[in-house]
Amino acid sequence: MAVHFKSAVSTFFFFKSDYFFVEYFFSFFFSFYLLNIISSFVFKYYLSSRGVFLINTVSIFFFWFYCLLNMNLFFIKNKLICVHLFKWFYLTDTYLVNFSFYLDSVAFGFTLLTLTIGFFVNIYTFSYFRYEPHVSRLISLINSFIISMIILVNSGNLVVFFFGWELNGLTSFFLINFWGERSSTLKSAFKAFSFNKFSDAAILISLILIYACFNDLNFENILNITFLVSELKVDTSYYFNFWNIISFFLLTAAFIKSAQIGFHVWLPDSMEAPVPASALIHSATLVSAGVFLIIRFYPILELSFYFKYVVSFVGAITALVGGLSAVFQTDLKKILAYSTISHCGFLIFLCSFGFFKLVIVYLFIHGFFKAISFLCVGNIIRFSKNYQDLRRMGFYFKYLPAEFFFLIFSLLNLSGLPFFFGFYSKALLFVSSDFFYFKEFIFCLILMSCITGLFYSFNIVYYTFFDLKKARKNIYLEFNKEENKSFYYSNTTLASNISIFCLILVSCFICAYLIYFYLLNLTTAVDFYSFFLKVNSFVFNPTDFSNLINYSYFYWILIIFSIILIFFTYFQKKVTSMNSLESFFDVIFFGALGGLF
Repeated sequence: MAVHFKSAVSTFFFFKSDYFFVEYFFSFFFSFYLLNIISSFVFKYYLSSRGVFLINTVSIFFFWFYCLLNMNLFFIKNKLICVHLFKWFYLTDTYLVNFSFYLDSVAFGFTLLTLTIGFFVNIYTFSYFRYEPHVSRLISLINSFIISMIILVNSGNLVVFFFGWELNGLTSFFLINFWGERSSTLKSAFKAFSFNKFSDAAILISLILIYACFNDLNFENILNITFLVSELKVDTSYYFNFWNIISFFLLTAAFIKSAQIGFHVWLPDSMEAPVPASALIHSATLVSAGVFLIIRFYPILELSFYFKYVVSFVGAITALVGGLSAVFQTDLKKILAYSTISHCGFLIFLCSFGFFKLVIVYLFIHGFFKAISFLCVGNIIRFSKNYQDLRRMGFYFKYLPAEFFFLIFSLLNLSGLPFFFGFYSKALLFVSSDFFYFKEFIFCLILMSCITGLFYSFNIVYYTFFDLKKARKNIYLEFNKEENKSFYYSNTTLASNISIFCLILVSCFICAYLIYFYLLNLTTAVDFYSFFLKVNSFVFNPTDFSNLINYSYFYWILIIFSIILIFFTYFQKKVTSMNSLESFFDVIFFGALGGLF
């Protein structure tokens, strides 16, 4: 009897300690990170730039490493944990609001993405701005931006959610306005801040309406679908009802934050921010907040009949407009900005179906490789003496070979070429577009949006690294001198290239883990016999995710056609205007490399 009692007690404490340590360490690392950020602001004049860099980087590293160790717990076991940090205030005489966290696979996914990019951006920032006078302020603001996103996505009730939402917009304003002495920077910061205020007003109205309906603030009760249907006797008819009003304000806030069509004008102007801040804004934090809003409040949004139609149309049109705008841009950072708008359209489009696994996988792939692209572009801009116009660049492959290979790898993923991670994320879009009346129209919009990625990616690579005609003469005169040649393989800092390379390695590991274990399950991902049987019976709308590999044939046809079109468009004049055989072979060689796009 004593033995059984002892084993029962040990079993109880084993399970209790399992959850206890997850909650305890999450609270500890979050508090440790937050206190270090506050300390870096208060004591930045005593710590120096290196001290601010070290305390922020060490704290975010421990937090990120803890999240890496718990990937299996949230992504595979799909655990849900509520963490109560402290008592906050009394909303009424009897209702106490706690500062609490609501940890599930969605919140953990956003947290892991933000911390991963944030850790390597910290290293890149100190290397990129090591001679700037305000590097300490920039590092502190970047980490404040990261912690605001963590508070937002892990919020356990509506009050903490709104607090994180406001803090996210406020820190983004200070990052965009980092060089506030420029009039253009100040205008861009206030433009983004004004749009964020409209989203704040919409989210505040929607949260007040939700509280009036539920008389509760905690997500544990609000997101309980059984409670929604049985206790509230919700009206799921097709008529305009109370849930449509709440959905309207929630979607308005999400569309503004994620820069959807009509609200997208603030995002290209946010390029006035420093490059590391732009990498965060456009990959894992600000623009993904709207996506998280739709995912978190999906049980409420689904009660509106018009929700799926509006979100699908807005996402598809935004993807196409953003992609076409990126093709015709000449500013290097604005190309990536409009590319972000296009990918945000894809994410919003995926959110309309409720397939959260697909959204998380696409979010990780886009976030990682968009951040890598921005960091590479930052090195290119620094090399070109802060010129961002593609028409003033050319033949940088000789001086920036590391950035070329890093950038081409990230753009291959973002473009969705077969057998890269981006190919599977783009294929998920076609898998999902089969549910309502205008399926063919939506499918065409998504298809054209995906094709535009090939063109603006090619523009970046060709005009930056290979275009001889547009290269400026003073670049050759300055960087061909012996004293200006770098000892390393690139004319940028070694630490920045190491951070980009390590981010690529970590990104590939996490993306492969998510695709093969979280989304496909390893058994279907490596079932080559099943693949062989299904090759001959290609289906346009597969019923399971193991058919994703079949889309590679469809994609190869489009890519070969695009390569031929690009070759004859961009290289025909180049070949016919060559005056020497040596120049002719140079263009053929560089054209073959650029033709990969």
